Amino acid sequence: MRSKFNMHSIVGVFLAALTTLAGCGGAAEQVAGPPPVLPTAVSGTAAKGIVKRAKVLVCRIVNGAPELDSACAAGVTGADGSFSVALADGFTGPAMVKVMTSASSTMLDETTGADIVYDLTLRSVVPAVSAATISHVTPFSEMAASLAVASSSANNTGIDALAINLATGQVQTLLANLLAIDLTVKPVIDLKNSGSDPVALGKQANFVKQLARLTMTAKRAPDTFDNSGGVHCNTPGTSASQQLACATDAMSRAMTRGGNVAAQTFSRILPAIMSQQPTAVAMAIIKPDGTLGVEVADMTSAASMQLAMQKAGMPAAVLVSNVQIMMLQMR
Repeated sequence: MRSKFNMHSIVGVFLAALTTLAGCGGAAEQVAGPPPVLPTAVSGTAAKGIVKRAKVLVCRIVNGAPELDSACAAGVTGADGSFSVALADGFTGPAMVKVMTSASSTMLDETTGADIVYDLTLRSVVPAVSAATISHVTPFSEMAASLAVASSSANNTGIDALAINLATGQVQTLLANLLAIDLTVKPVIDLKNSGSDPVALGKQANFVKQLARLTMTAKRAPDTFDNSGGVHCNTPGTSASQQLACATDAMSRAMTRGGNVAAQTFSRILPAIMSQQPTAVAMAIIKPDGTLGVEVADMTSAASMQLAMQKAGMPAAVLVSNVQIMMLQMR
């Protein structure tokens, strides 16, 4: 009997030990793996005017330089110019956003309301990527990107968060003084997401207004913009797309000259832009239902803006008061 009892005891202890070891092994497996990588992302709107079906690259800036295009995270702009590109590796450093031509990319010509060929590259730079970074891409953000690249090269420091913040701040100050442009503002009138905030709508409308003025200047002011060879951007025979690409490049080159040269150049360029009368602008508007519409308006007239906003779906109860507030945000 004692022998039998001892055998049962030994078997019981053995089984209990196995159970304990199995339990310990399971717990070890649950904590042994690395934490999951949370993706980061860059979203925004590309406009000169609205840029549709263009290729978007979000390029990590590593050791002071953007990675090769082939290594960048990629996306495409939508019908409203919006984009959102995820970085699956969770990158949180500085980055450069590029909006590039594709086989079917177009941009809205605010002077005619027609979509024309988009055949240029516009960039923006961000000092740090997060889970929900917003960076809008326009000819004005291209000025900041160009300055960040040029100043980093001149100082032999590489592009970093400091260089990006300094360049963006310089461009922001320059544009705010005369054009009242805020680079963080969405460059399209968004009744869906900003419909209850007439101040935000006014800032968006002002961005649209100044982009339209830039288009008018590129087309109509022969002495304002020259290419790198000194030839006027609107030389007879050039297309609207070529004129806009040339004007954007001219502003970016001027920004990189620095000091008195840049100041003198923009003392000529910015007043030329402001002199354009935006009395028949084809405004891209995101309607309350999220669809994109285009309404033509005299952006210097409250009555004309009221009619355009009414057609786009702004509620009648707030139409007059909202437009009055919007007009105060525009230059």
